[in-house]
Amino acid sequence: QAHSNQQYVNCMPCSRTYVADAYADALTSQLSQHHDLTEVSDTTDLCKGLADELDVPTLSEVNRQLVGEGSHRRLIYSVKFGNFKDAMIQFLDGYDANLVIIEKLPSGVFADPFELQHFVERKVFLDVAVFGDTNLELPSALSNRSAVEIHFDLKTSTSMDYNLVIELPLHARYPPLDASGYATVEFGSPDLLLRYRRKETHPDPCMWAFQNLHVTPVEKAAWRIPCGDEAHTGFVSSLTFISALVCSMSIVLAASLTT
Repeated sequence: QAHSNQQYVNCMPCSRTYVADAYADALTSQLSQHHDLTEVSDTTDLCKGLADELDVPTLSEVNRQLVGEGSHRRLIYSVKFGNFKDAMIQFLDGYDANLVIIEKLPSGVFADPFELQHFVERKVFLDVAVFGDTNLELPSALSNRSAVEIHFDLKTSTSMDYNLVIELPLHARYPPLDASGYATVEFGSPDLLLRYRRKETHPDPCMWAFQNLHVTPVEKAAWRIPCGDEAHTGFVSSLTFISALVCSMSIVLAASLTT
């Protein structure tokens, strides 16, 4: 049942596009802990008039799955809102509202910002950004953590009966060698936020209100990334050296025969 919002509401200027801008360093730190992101505030005065009692959208169910094989996978979020349909329609008639998902990626996993921009161009996402290490070529040992912030327009969810399925493509970096032949990384729970503002022609000042959509933490997702076995290092190095030597000699021999 739809109910009035009793949770802590925070605000930020409309000029700030991404929620994660305020704490990107904390998100991508190797030692970062899970924080309630609504604790990051600009000033309590910003929320005047936006933190009133509202029948805001609430989540009744969130599931997340890691699908695919090898070094390229997809995180699939299944999000279900618990409000009555009439309450959702009434809220969205008066407010622009976005579902914001912030996924803190484990070390060794990255999202391609160029690939994600195609999702925005195809209007799958309203907006998306990658924070932290965006160097796609670095191996796991030389890279830092990153985080992805996805914005999804709730207005488009009306055609899906307010049940959303969102896909995030991810890729694995080259992991360090391991005797098992695999490196395992785990994903913690994502942050899910509701961001909304009044539909006004000329709001002054323009402010986004946002709150944490408190739900039961999703199950951790584990990814076994294929990696090399250190015991095979000598054999692979020797084979590579011999192959390179044979190729080089073949090029030299072919060049001498043509002159």
